[in-house]
Amino acid sequence: MATQKTGRRTVKNLVKEFKADRVKNANIIVDIMERLESSDTGTTLSAVTGLHHVFTHLLLERAIQRTFKSEGEDSARNKLNKWYKEMFEDTLKSFHKLLNHPEKGVQELALSSLLKLLQCEGLHPIIRKTSYGFPYKRLKVIIAEVVSVSEDHRHLVTLLQEYLECQDFLFYTLLLKVPPPGSSRPLVPPLLFLRPPQEAEKQRKKHKKEEEEEEEEEGGGQPTFSLPYPDARHALNVIWPAILNYPLTPELFRRVLVALPDLAMPHLDKPLALTGFFMESYNMGGAISLLALQGVFILINKHDLDYPDFYKKLYALLEPTVFHVKYRARFFMLCDLFLSSTHLPEYIAASFVKRLARLSLMAPSCCLPLIIKFILNLLIRFPGLKKLVHNTSVTDHAGDPYQPGEADPALTKANQSSLWEVATLQHHGMPVVSRAAQFTKKQALPQTEVDLGELVDQGYDELFERSCKVTVKEGIATTFVRPQGLFLYPEGKMADTWAI
Repeated sequence: MATQKTGRRTVKNLVKEFKADRVKNANIIVDIMERLESSDTGTTLSAVTGLHHVFTHLLLERAIQRTFKSEGEDSARNKLNKWYKEMFEDTLKSFHKLLNHPEKGVQELALSSLLKLLQCEGLHPIIRKTSYGFPYKRLKVIIAEVVSVSEDHRHLVTLLQEYLECQDFLFYTLLLKVPPPGSSRPLVPPLLFLRPPQEAEKQRKKHKKEEEEEEEEEGGGQPTFSLPYPDARHALNVIWPAILNYPLTPELFRRVLVALPDLAMPHLDKPLALTGFFMESYNMGGAISLLALQGVFILINKHDLDYPDFYKKLYALLEPTVFHVKYRARFFMLCDLFLSSTHLPEYIAASFVKRLARLSLMAPSCCLPLIIKFILNLLIRFPGLKKLVHNTSVTDHAGDPYQPGEADPALTKANQSSLWEVATLQHHGMPVVSRAAQFTKKQALPQTEVDLGELVDQGYDELFERSCKVTVKEGIATTFVRPQGLFLYPEGKMADTWAI
């Protein structure tokens, strides 16, 4: 129990007294630790905060298990420092128990204190090292508790995000190979932050140089962490396949599909092992298929995956709903990449051009500049398709040989059609759209393609701003005669037609 002398004082005052003279007031640590077991939540919270400040102070002063060789192992100061070490370990154990406290506020403060003490110990290690030292074993205990199968600690996992942005914390978290078997809450978000260095040799030399420059004497600069590429690559090869075997929520599933192609696949030893995952995702349809596009294309383009129906599936994804999904910009940028292949048959490209032209008749107005510029780029990319612009034998829907219901782009007869759909957009009410469609009147097309980057994210707000910047001549009539009032026009033409 806390002594009568200390029991009347607040934890804040006790911490001040300890910092003022940590030798004389060493027993204050015991008094504060006893308050952790209080039934009052406020007392427990203040005790956690107080112990956090006490041991942060001791770590900064390097007063924990610090041995003064000149004084001997049994000197009073050396014994006191070893006692500080014992109290530090007992405090960490108490904080771990508080992770299962009934109050979530206590759980969160205990975890925050554990992480901050771990961070402080990493910067000011108890045992002085010339190379970078990370409290790996302490982290292992923390993570194992947070992702425990028996307890629902999802609210604690979110607190890790701030620390997972640090490369050392993230790297050692990945090496833990968590979550444990049976857990339904895998730590997938950490994987989305890891970006291993591409130049392994350059990173190795940099790391070696930093170690050589570190000073071994007391008061020297702190060792810095440099992510070792071989270890990071090994971690990715172990953890990503394991994570894909866990049940993922729809949101995490989408995030994994976005992260895998850029963050993981370049570093995996066997990227073709992801074929099943990407193919199943690609065949799901909807937004999932859009997100799986890049992974499937990388497997085909860089790893020789045989998938002859890739363009057939891509063609099927071009539906009116594609203009309303969250990943519209990503989809069209990937489509532009996929249709840039020089080995793509002209009749396949013609089907995509015609499909886009037909979609322009039902797409939102804000998407029309993107569709028109995309079509124009394909015409420039495949010169043989210019015949679609001036094919006067097909002027409307009635005589169009194009088969929009055909699933195979090789059988649509699109190369026998024309771009009458784009020609109709020349009369669109928005000047931005009508001007973009004017290329069908010209005899020659532009020589260079248009950058679609500025158009893929364009919405109604951007389209409205662009329309407002269009300058018009003064004196444009807005009506044929000045009205005298509502429906009061000369000769009663409006009154004969409308009634209130």
